[in-house]
Amino acid sequence: MLSRLRQQWKMLGFFEINEQHEFFELTCMLKQGLKASIQITIDEPVSMDSRKPSDFTRVLKQFHAVTPSSVLLQGYEMRTYAAPVFARFRQCLGMTDTDFLMSLTCESSYLQFISNSKSRADFFLTFDKRYFLKTQRKREIRFLLTNLPKYLAHMERYPHSILVKFLGVYSIIAPQEKKRYFIIMQSIFYPHEKITEHYDIKGCEVGRWTEPNIDSSEVIVVFKDCDFGDKVISLSQDQTWLVQQVKLDTQFLKALHVIDYSLLVGLQPLHEDDRLLSKTLGNILAKTRLSVSYDYPRRSAASGMTDGRSPSNTSSSSSSCDQIHRLYPDYLSPYLKPDQPPEQLIRSEGFMRNVVTPFLMQNSYDEVSYIVDSALYAPSLFDLSDDSFAAQHRRILPICKNPLHTIDGPDYRYYIGIVDLFTVYSFRKKVENLWKSLRYRGHQFSTVEPSYYARRLCQWVEDHVI
Repeated sequence: MLSRLRQQWKMLGFFEINEQHEFFELTCMLKQGLKASIQITIDEPVSMDSRKPSDFTRVLKQFHAVTPSSVLLQGYEMRTYAAPVFARFRQCLGMTDTDFLMSLTCESSYLQFISNSKSRADFFLTFDKRYFLKTQRKREIRFLLTNLPKYLAHMERYPHSILVKFLGVYSIIAPQEKKRYFIIMQSIFYPHEKITEHYDIKGCEVGRWTEPNIDSSEVIVVFKDCDFGDKVISLSQDQTWLVQQVKLDTQFLKALHVIDYSLLVGLQPLHEDDRLLSKTLGNILAKTRLSVSYDYPRRSAASGMTDGRSPSNTSSSSSSCDQIHRLYPDYLSPYLKPDQPPEQLIRSEGFMRNVVTPFLMQNSYDEVSYIVDSALYAPSLFDLSDDSFAAQHRRILPICKNPLHTIDGPDYRYYIGIVDLFTVYSFRKKVENLWKSLRYRGHQFSTVEPSYYARRLCQWVEDHVI
């Protein structure tokens, strides 16, 4: 069974990093170091209300003895950067450090991700394929840590941003080896099993097609702009939201003077039972709860200040019902009443018989557990006000394992995110722009100034999302 699973991974571009792999020693050090580092945040939880400027510059240094299977004669040092800041961010994303630790340090081997990407970085995946570990250059790490306050401020202002989620920055210093830097990110394409097509979009044409691969079974093929052709991303009600969110996210990147980032798009066909399930009232209510759970401490609309308190329950049940009814009028009419809070629906016999029971029958145990947990631990529906929902440009999130990067259309589930945020439009890039302007006259290429790069990607989204 295990050998068959490994063969399937190989066919999909995942290679198990076992004892014979060149990166086995490195991944063992990573696991040991990450276990000690994350355990500190578990033993000493950070407070969401206490934010210190010094947290952004804090560096945790931990020395480790050699791993049992190590060929090193000496130990190594693991450094964790801005640990309290990333710990708070993970909390805001609904992650627990216990689960984070389990994914990153379980006994199962990491997987090496092999695709047709031209990136020179090394990519590792956790065994559950939820998190990426990626090597980065020192200047890229410096850029991330320098702009980390701005990045988190953007995430706080727009909790449903499609920018990649950075979850930690680390480095390893081993004897007689070059210092290595790593970032941990949430995978845009998680879970990947049902995704049939992967695209990397930059909004240009030069070099933006996928070369035929004779042995394509060894890699995950990531298609590009020219391969996308006349296809469209059909979202119906979320079309306007995605177009605007890409504008908001690219405006942020433009302010950082960043170019050469990519819009990742994964396509998963939806079957008839998936479409039917997404229309049930139980799913709608759970989605609404989930949409307000990915939250930071609230900002006062008048002052722009942040506090750690939840808003008071001053909204009437009528306004709450009206708001949910406005979002899904076709499904809520038989159930919602002006004098009844939405939470009381679960006590309704008709709701249980006509919605909850069919919903449970059509889902697996894991899916039901996830939905129930989301509904139980998310904030009250009363916290969902028109002003805050619109000001933070939220959307109704789908019920899935990766809701912030998942958008459901009529026929496809799309996994969407913006990645590769470290290329600054420097003097070197300006020279490259001049050279490419002469070589590719009349054609669209990647290296252009930040405002034009952002505007061009936004135009691609407007042209291809319906």
